[in-house]
Amino acid sequence: MVPKSSGSLLSGARKSGISLALNGGSAGGISLHDRLSARSRVTNLGIVLLLGFASFSALLNLRYMLFHHNSAPTPQGYIEFRGRTPELLSASVPPPRNGTDHLNHLVIVAGHAIWAGCDVKGKDDDANWILEDYQKGGSVKTFYKHIEKGLQLTNEDPSALLVFSGGQTRPNSLQTEGESYYSLALAANLEVPMIAGSLASASSTSSAAASASTSSASSIGSLAHANAAVATRHGLQDVRMTTENYALDSFENLLFSIARFREYTGHYPARITVVGYAFKKARFEELHAKAVRWNTKGFLHKGERTFQYVGIDDELSDSDASAQYKGEKLKAYNLFDKDMYGCHGRLKQKRIERNPTRRFHPYMSSAPEIADLLNWCPAPESGLQGLYPENLPWDARVTGTGWGRGALAVKANSKGHIIPDSRWLQIGREQ
Repeated sequence: MVPKSSGSLLSGARKSGISLALNGGSAGGISLHDRLSARSRVTNLGIVLLLGFASFSALLNLRYMLFHHNSAPTPQGYIEFRGRTPELLSASVPPPRNGTDHLNHLVIVAGHAIWAGCDVKGKDDDANWILEDYQKGGSVKTFYKHIEKGLQLTNEDPSALLVFSGGQTRPNSLQTEGESYYSLALAANLEVPMIAGSLASASSTSSAAASASTSSASSIGSLAHANAAVATRHGLQDVRMTTENYALDSFENLLFSIARFREYTGHYPARITVVGYAFKKARFEELHAKAVRWNTKGFLHKGERTFQYVGIDDELSDSDASAQYKGEKLKAYNLFDKDMYGCHGRLKQKRIERNPTRRFHPYMSSAPEIADLLNWCPAPESGLQGLYPENLPWDARVTGTGWGRGALAVKANSKGHIIPDSRWLQIGREQ
């Protein structure tokens, strides 16, 4: 038998020792540490592969550090959107129109029906309107008076924005109440309020051309103005009136118009005037305004009232007018007195019936400061006990300088640093 070479013996001993060491034993007293510290043979290919992997890892880490930017976390639910407009929505909306920063007076004309005519000469004819049965026989004249009064008040006050409010309440109309009132106002050739410095108020041709260039570049046919959907050849961007297209009852006329004012101007109004039926005045002043906690008794620094209601009723006999007021008390006032936000029972059912095309309002996003108010629904029949309890942009404690007494105390304690609770801050104009 041929004896093994010394190299083979050493190799065998090395393998055996490593095996024993890894299994907790020992080979000739050699420890695992010694075995792992011993020299090993690595080929050039192995060295190249190791260096390659190390270099690749270093490059990936360097790229991450140089080019990675932490983006704001994507909100996963409504609670994370609260108090702000989602970025993808705000990115597609132009900034508030120049000249709207001084607007502080919201004039609301509450819609009651839908004008569907093409010839303004027939505005007093029921056949040109989409009406409920009880509205036939003279109410359309009152609707037009509401429009006239809204325009008059807005033209008299350059700080006013007129909002025609009313949703798509009829299943047989493509237009909303607000849009139809707007169309009738323009078709009637009434004086339209314009933003200062806009096309209508500019005297020079160059000003007119500049304003016209900002409107839609699409072509309007020569006969298109017979269609009520085409409001004005120069566009609507300079008109100091707009529509609110989602309100389904009188409470939403008020609340949604406030939200639409914020949506249009970037800030909230300081005073409100509502134009509607006189028999609804108590409902607005005593219930709706209280529900949104709007001060109906206050005055601004120049003596203007913070809330006014201008009532214009149908031309009725005394007996018919008395019946109308009694019906208002029983069918509307008493219901809202117990359910101030209209989210239960018969008032809720009315909203469902008046929303045949399943419209959803956008104001949770466009007026995010009042999102919780828009979603507020207290217990049934809670009345005044169910008033919304949280902060609102028009609260007296956040007017003027924007700092209430509590906020000033926190500011002093934080040595001028930013207050963590943004609800104390004045809601300023959108930038």
